[in-house]
Amino acid sequence: MSAVNAIAFPVPPRTWSAAILRRRSDLIILHTKNNETTAAVHIRNKRRLGSRPVTILYSHANAEDLGLSLPFLDVLSRFCGADVLAYEYSGYSISSGEPSEEGCINCIDAALAYLVDECHVPAQRIIAYGRSIGSGPTVDLASRTPNLGGMILQSPIASAGLVVLPPSLCKVLASFDLFRNYEKIDKVRCRTLVIHGKNDTMVPFDHAQMLFPQIRDKHPPLWIEGAGHHDMPDDLCLNAVANFVSFVEERAGRVLRDRARADLGASTSWFFGLFTKQGAARA
Repeated sequence: MSAVNAIAFPVPPRTWSAAILRRRSDLIILHTKNNETTAAVHIRNKRRLGSRPVTILYSHANAEDLGLSLPFLDVLSRFCGADVLAYEYSGYSISSGEPSEEGCINCIDAALAYLVDECHVPAQRIIAYGRSIGSGPTVDLASRTPNLGGMILQSPIASAGLVVLPPSLCKVLASFDLFRNYEKIDKVRCRTLVIHGKNDTMVPFDHAQMLFPQIRDKHPPLWIEGAGHHDMPDDLCLNAVANFVSFVEERAGRVLRDRARADLGASTSWFFGLFTKQGAARA
C-alpha cells in the first residue's frame, strides 16, 4: 500500500467484522471489474415488501468497515422505510485487494450494477449516500450517472488532501490528492442533500461550504450547530434523510409514470398508424 493510501485508509483490524458479516443472511459478495471481491449487505425493508421502495447505496467512512456500520444501517432502513445496499472498500474486512481510490470506485460501480442489472432497481429510485471519505466514491458515481435519484453527503470532504493540507499546497500536490470532489460535484445532476457539523475538526465545515455552492440541484442543507465529526445527532440526521427519501420517492414516481405514459402513447400511435394504413390499403 502506498504512503498516501495508508494515511487515507486507516483500515480497522480485518478480523473485527468477519464473523459478524458471515452471520448475516443478507450478505452478498460482489465482483469488481478488476476481479476483486467486495462484501455487501442488502437490507430489505420488511414494511415495504411487495412494493418498490427507494434503495440507499451507502458508502462508509474510512476508519470503519461494513461490519462496524451495520447497527446504523439497520436503523437507517427501518427509520426511512427504504432498502439499503451497503458495500465496503477493497482491503477492508473480508473484501479482497488493497484500499485505494480506484478500488473504492470499482466497488461502488459493482454495487450499482448489482442493483440495476440484477435487482432491476431503476436508477431514479437509488440514492447514493456517502459519509466522510465515502463522499468520494459517491460523488464520483453520481457525476457519471445522470439519472440517479439523489445523493446525500454527510460530513463530506472537498478532497482528501484538503483535510490535512492548506489549499495552496494541495494545488502543488494535486497529482497525489485523492477524491477531489470539488472538481466533480458540479457534474452531478441529481437532487443533493448535504449534512455537516459546524464544529467538525476532522473534516472542517469549510469543506461543505466549498462544495455546496457548486451543487446544481440543491436540497435544503442540514448544518448542525455544535456537532463534530463523530457526534452528529442521530435523530436530526435520520429525520433529514427520511424527508429526503420521501422527496426522491415522490419525484421518481412522477418520472417513471410520465415515462410509462410516453411509452404507452408511442405504442398506441404506432398501433393506430398501422391500423389506418391497413384500412387504407383495403379501401
